[in-house]
Amino acid sequence: MRALSTARWAVLAAVLGVATIGRAQPSERESESESGSESGSESERESESESESESESESGDDGGEVHVVYTLEAIRVHGNRRTATDVIRNLIPIHVGEPLDPADPRLEQGRYQLLGTGFFSSVELSIERGSQRGRAVLAIEVAERNTFLLEHIALGVSEGIVDVRTGAASRIDPYFGLTAAETNLFGAGLALRGSLLLSGPQQGIRLSVADPTFLGSSAGLSIQGFFNRAREFFGDEDVLFSPVGSCRPEEMGMCEAARNAIVDYFRGGGSIGTAIPVSSELRFFARWQLEAIHVLNRPIAASELLGTEVVPIDFAIHDGTSQVSRIELSVALDTRDDPAITRRGLLVTGEVDLSSALIGSSYDYFRGELLVRDWIPLPGWDHSLRLSFFGAAALGDVPFFSQIYASDLSDLIPNRMLEMNLDHRGPPNLFRNAIRELRFAHLGARLDFEYAVRIFGGDPVLRSGFIYANAGVYVLAQPSFFTRPIAGYSGADAFPWDLTFDLGLRFETPIGVFAVGFSSLLGFISFQ
Repeated sequence: MRALSTARWAVLAAVLGVATIGRAQPSERESESESGSESGSESERESESESESESESESGDDGGEVHVVYTLEAIRVHGNRRTATDVIRNLIPIHVGEPLDPADPRLEQGRYQLLGTGFFSSVELSIERGSQRGRAVLAIEVAERNTFLLEHIALGVSEGIVDVRTGAASRIDPYFGLTAAETNLFGAGLALRGSLLLSGPQQGIRLSVADPTFLGSSAGLSIQGFFNRAREFFGDEDVLFSPVGSCRPEEMGMCEAARNAIVDYFRGGGSIGTAIPVSSELRFFARWQLEAIHVLNRPIAASELLGTEVVPIDFAIHDGTSQVSRIELSVALDTRDDPAITRRGLLVTGEVDLSSALIGSSYDYFRGELLVRDWIPLPGWDHSLRLSFFGAAALGDVPFFSQIYASDLSDLIPNRMLEMNLDHRGPPNLFRNAIRELRFAHLGARLDFEYAVRIFGGDPVLRSGFIYANAGVYVLAQPSFFTRPIAGYSGADAFPWDLTFDLGLRFETPIGVFAVGFSSLLGFISFQ
C-alpha cells in the first residue's frame, strides 16, 4: 500500500472516501508506538472555512499529480480492550485540527511507533470520510497481544573461593537470575521491569518504571532503583594479600589460603532518564544515575604475579563509603524487522558516561561504548547471518564494576548480571597468551558472526525455533600495555586476545524469547 503514488491516494480518497494507510505484518515481536488526540469542539469545526479545510493543486495535462489535503476531524480507535484509547492517540504524531495528507509520512511513522510499543500484533490505519467535505477521520484498528514478558533467565552454577593448596573450590554456588517486564501496566502504557539475582555470596534486585509518552509528549520518562550485595575476585593462584582474614566469618578458613583476593561490598542507588524519538528508527537517551558503594571487606594490601613481575593489585574502589554520580548519553539507530527474532536490519547504539566531582561523584572517569549489528537474510531457507562489533573504553578513576569484563565478551564463562561477576574464573585463554592475566580491564572489544536457521514454526506455544551458532574473537587491554606490555610475554603472545563461540537453540513463545546455549558448559574445563 505504501507504494501507491500521491495521485492514486488522492483519487482513492476522493472517490471512495476511505484510504488505507498500512497494515502490520503478523510478527509477534515487532514493536513501536503512536500518539494522537480526540476531535475538537463542534464550534471549532464550524468556524473553519471551506478553503482552509481542503486545498488541491494539479500539475500537467498528461495525468499529473493531484494533491488533496484534508483537515483531521477526529481520531477513532478500534480493537483496544486493555490499552487506554488516550495512550494510543498520544503516540500518533498528527493531532485533531491539523492538515491531513494521505501521503503524510507521519502516518507510517505513527503505525511503526504503535507497533514499537509491543502492545499490538497488528496495526492498521485508514482515512475515512468526515462529517463534511474537506474533513477526514483517522481510524486506527489494533489487535492486542500479551505484554507480560520474561526477558532473561539465568540459571547455572559457579565456582566459589578456591583453595590454592588443593585447587578445590570451597563450594559450587548455584545461581538464579530473572528479568521480567509488564510493558503495558494496567493498560496505561507504562512499562514495569524487574530483575532479581540469587546466589550464595551475591544477591541483587533492580526495579524500573517507564512512561514512553510522559504527560502526553513525545519524550519518555524512566525511573530506576537497585541494590546489590556483591563480591569481586582479584588476582590468581599467585596472589598475596594482607590481612589474610579479610573475608566473611563463615569462609575464614578458606580465605586464609584463597586463590584470589576478595572484596565484598554493598551497592545501591537510582536513576532518572528520558528518551526522545527523532524518527521511528532513531532515538536519543539521557540519564542521571546516583549510587552509593560501601566496602564490607577488603585486604589492606595485595599483590599478584602479572606475567613474570610482582605488582600491587589496584582494587579500583575507594575504602569505606563512596558515591558515583554520572550522566549517561546515548543514541540508537534501529531498523530491525523484529527486535526479538531478527532476520534483517541494522542496530547501532553508542553511549557515553561521564562521572565527575562536579556532579557529586567520588570518581572522575569517562566510559564510552559502541555496538554495531547487521542482520543479512540469506536466500532459500528461513536463515540469516549476523555480523557484530562491540568496543568499549573506560578511562580515569573507574570503579571495577564499570570496567570491561571478560565475562561480558566471552560466551565460555558465565555472563555478569546486574553488573555482578558470578564466577571467579578468568578468560579461557585458548591460545596461551597475555589474556590469562586479565579478568577485567579499561579497554575491550569483540568481533563475531552468528548464523541462525529456523527449524520449526507455527505452534501456538513454541511459535518458532532456531538453531544458532556464533564465533568470534575479543580483546582486553590496559592503556599502559601499548607502551609497556606484560612482562614475560613477547611477540604475538603479548597481545591479549581469545576466541569465543556458542551453539544453541532459540525459541519464540508468547511470553518471550528464550535461548539455551551449550558453550557455558565448556567453561568448567580449565584451559589455563
